[in-house]
Amino acid sequence: MISVEFKTTAQEQIRRLIQGQKGEVGVRIYAQPGGGGCGCGGGSAVAFGMAFSKARADDTVVKVDGFSLLVDPSSQKFVDGAVVDYVETLQESGFKITNPTLPEPDEAGLTGGCGSCGSNSANGGGCGCGG
Repeated sequence: MISVEFKTTAQEQIRRLIQGQKGEVGVRIYAQPGGGGCGCGGGSAVAFGMAFSKARADDTVVKVDGFSLLVDPSSQKFVDGAVVDYVETLQESGFKITNPTLPEPDEAGLTGGCGSCGSNSANGGGCGCGG
C-alpha cells in the first residue's frame, strides 16, 4: 500500500478541480527519476508531477477523501511517503510535492525528490520540479 499525505489545502483544491473533470478521473502522481538539479533539497534527481487521469490496469489506486490517487508501478517507490501541499504566495502558486522519506541526493545525483505544480513561471511553471 502506498502512503501519501495530502495537506488540507491540497485536498480542497483537488476536490474543487476534479469536479470539472468528466468520467472516472483520479489524481495521478508520478515520479521522473533523473530529473536532476531542481534546486529543492540540494539538487534532486527525482522530479514529481501531477495530473488528472483515468486509472490504468497496472496502477495502484488509493482512495482519498473525495478522489482517487493513481500511481504507476515505476513511480511507486518514489511516491510512497510523499507529502502534497497547495501553496499561494506572492512568489508561487500551486501544488508542491515533496518526499521527506527519500535520501538526500548523493554525489551522482541518483536519489532525493521534490516537485511542484502551479503557475510559478520563474521556475518553469506547470508540473515538474520548481523551487
